[in-house]
Amino acid sequence: MAKQESLIKFRGKVGDLSFSKHRSRGYEVRMKGGVDKARIQSDPNFQRTRENMAEFGSAASSAKQIRMQLNNLLRTFADNTMRNRLTALMHRIQKADSLNARGERIFLDENSIMLKGFEFNQASSLKTLLGPKLDAMYERSFGEAVLTIPQFNPQKDVMLLNGATHMRFTLAAAELSMAEVPPRPVIEVSDYIPLIGVHAEEALAATLTVDATKVVYLVAGISMYQEVNGEYYPLKNNPYNAMTIVEVDIP
Repeated sequence: MAKQESLIKFRGKVGDLSFSKHRSRGYEVRMKGGVDKARIQSDPNFQRTRENMAEFGSAASSAKQIRMQLNNLLRTFADNTMRNRLTALMHRIQKADSLNARGERIFLDENSIMLKGFEFNQASSLKTLLGPKLDAMYERSFGEAVLTIPQFNPQKDVMLLNGATHMRFTLAAAELSMAEVPPRPVIEVSDYIPLIGVHAEEALAATLTVDATKVVYLVAGISMYQEVNGEYYPLKNNPYNAMTIVEVDIP
C-alpha cells in the first residue's frame, strides 16, 4: 500500500489510482484491481466468496438495526470503531447458526446471548469507571428491567477525570428486533451525582410492554459532566464515557 508524502492530499479516483484517507495510517493510494464483479457473481470458483458476501451483508443489516434503535444513546457513548466492531460481532453470532447452510446462516434469537458484554466505547468500560459492580436484571413476567447501583464513594471507587464534577447512570431496555423500524428503547437516567461524598445505593427501573416472544437486552452507561453555575455540561473531549450491553434475556 503506497502512502502519499506530498503536501497535496487527494481523495477519490484518478485513472487507475484510488486515493483515500485511513483513520490511523493517513493518506493512501492504491491501484485499481481485483476480480470483475460479474465473474464473482457467476463463476463457480467464487461460490465461497458469494456465501461470505451474503452472510456479511446480512450481519451488517442486523447491526444497523441495533444502531438505529440506540441512535440517541450512541451520540453520547459510542466511539468511531463501534460500527465495525458491532458488525463483526453480529457476523460471529450469525456463524453460530447450526440450522442453516453456509451462506444462508442468520441471526438466531437463541444465540443473542453473545451480545452480552459488548462495549460501545472500546476505550472504556463500566468496570473501568466504577469499581463496584452494577447488577442488571430483567423480570419478564412484569416487563421490568432494573439496574442496581451499589453504594460507592467517588473519591475511592470512580476514575476521576480532569474537569468532571458529576456523573450519571443510564439504563436502556430494548426488544431485539430486525424490523425495518425497530422499537425505541425505554431509557431511565439517574440524577447528576456529585463526585464527592458517599452515594447511597439506588436502582433505575425501565418497564417494557411484555412480549413473551421477544429477546430483551439491557444497556447500562456511565457519563461524566462538569457543573458550571447550575448547568451540567458533558465532557466533549472525554473518551471515557462507557456503555455496555449488560444483560440479554431470551424467551
